[in-house]
Amino acid sequence: MSESQNIQEFPGLSGLFIKELDLFPIILGPGHKIKAVSGRLIKRMGFRSEDMQGATILKILGIEAFQELFMRSADWSRPIKNYRLKLRDESGGKRLYQLSGFKKIDNGQDFYYLLLQDINLPEANLSTGFYEKGVKSHEILKPYVSTHLAHRAMSASLAGLDHIPNEEREFTFLFADLVSYTSIAERTSPEAILEMLNTSIGAASSIILHNHGFVDKIMGDSIFAVFEDPVNALLSAIEMQKQFNLLNLFRLKSGEEEISIRIGIHTGECILGSIGGDGFLELTFIGDAVNTASRLEKACKPSAVLVSEKTASMVGENAGYLETIDLSAKGKSEPLKAHYLNRIEFEGPKGKISIGLDDDLF
Repeated sequence: MSESQNIQEFPGLSGLFIKELDLFPIILGPGHKIKAVSGRLIKRMGFRSEDMQGATILKILGIEAFQELFMRSADWSRPIKNYRLKLRDESGGKRLYQLSGFKKIDNGQDFYYLLLQDINLPEANLSTGFYEKGVKSHEILKPYVSTHLAHRAMSASLAGLDHIPNEEREFTFLFADLVSYTSIAERTSPEAILEMLNTSIGAASSIILHNHGFVDKIMGDSIFAVFEDPVNALLSAIEMQKQFNLLNLFRLKSGEEEISIRIGIHTGECILGSIGGDGFLELTFIGDAVNTASRLEKACKPSAVLVSEKTASMVGENAGYLETIDLSAKGKSEPLKAHYLNRIEFEGPKGKISIGLDDDLF
């Protein structure tokens, strides 16, 4: 089983090319028995040439990779690419390789041509298994992870950290909740409820993202969003209420009952930190400012937006209000002053734009 035997079976691969790129060819015959294998690989793994006599590829790959490649999920009807696995090292450790290969049927018997490449990069912490499956699972997971979490994880990684550091600063918080959701759910099928939530909460999420906020949590019939600019929070709130008015036109036309939301907004200091244990961590906002925004939402009238005095003072004359109220807040020595938002003015591409809850829908 010389190195030259392997090279001849892989047209266009010279011995120098193979050594420079740390490539290791393997040829398997019927029953997955090793017909030819790189002498360098045998030596690197701490084997002797005689150890390969009559052996199957199981001896090199190990049981887990063997099962995945030849007994479970691998589709050899087309070339295998980008499979990562760890093989034993003569020093007693493990080295990471990338495997490619194809199957050829000769006289009704299966022959496999494998090519291993050393990609051992300890600092990269690469996973094993099919790379394409990892990419696909990442794409599936991506919409389930908030953008701010993904960005902070990337920043932590670039900084050489193994965790997302805590951050203390001021944000504007928005809570929105469907009114009478429990009673609606009692009278509606789960499929219809899911469709309603995807339409309503989905539209609200799109508005928040469009206005430079991010959705921190969707909790069934409610949504928690965070903004750096309070003007964008108020703008999102008005657009969300107008979106629900539009949605209800179609619901009434199809014989469905109207749905509405309450929205509460407050600005304040908080700590963005990780809560949980070894098995699960959640990056969340902690502080009285978050609780205050939640209280405002619960106190708000249906189809309205209730804004704290702190947020209103920051936005200034750019916002218009219908009514000012005082709320008794648990744990507070004084009532909490809040304003029912009616209108917001903001800078558009061509100058000032003003939108309000009482504007015509069309």
